[in-house]
Amino acid sequence: MEFRKIKDLRKSKKITLTELGDKTGYSASFLSQIERGVNRPSLEALRKIAEALDVSVASLMANEAPTVNQSMEKMKYEYRIIRNSSETLYSPWQSNSTYYDTLFNLPVHTENMVISKIYIDAHSSSSGQMISHNLSEINHVIKGKATIFLEGEQHQLNVGDTIFLGAFTKHNIMNETEDELLLFTLQF
Repeated sequence: MEFRKIKDLRKSKKITLTELGDKTGYSASFLSQIERGVNRPSLEALRKIAEALDVSVASLMANEAPTVNQSMEKMKYEYRIIRNSSETLYSPWQSNSTYYDTLFNLPVHTENMVISKIYIDAHSSSSGQMISHNLSEINHVIKGKATIFLEGEQHQLNVGDTIFLGAFTKHNIMNETEDELLLFTLQF
């Protein structure tokens, strides 16, 4: 996965690599490697970069979102079809022991929607720590068992269970089993 968007956002906000490094705690060299696709950032690094650039992590994870053309028309039965007019394809990426397979990222109204499959290895977590971001998300367990850590709470989700997390809710998704955990995730 390429992170050209980081460079574009950084330049549009007139932030140098050194200034972004000061805000994130990472070296300008490391950040340059991420922008050029030489190095893949961890989810924590993406979170810090997103926070410094005042954008969502999901927007950094996705390639350029396809444009919604005029065929996003209101239908008779109140449903909408959103065509991928730019035919943008998304490639999977891996961070530590978590594998993200972004199925598609579409602009919906004025917000972004990211739909992903997330694979978490045995005895691993989605981010390694409690994180929050500016998107709400729905996580649905397809395979395995998930332990969801919230501030002061812990919940077990089995196959077929779903959790809604509002924007800015601190959380960590943990796979405490010997088997792979597979989640279907919608961030919006």
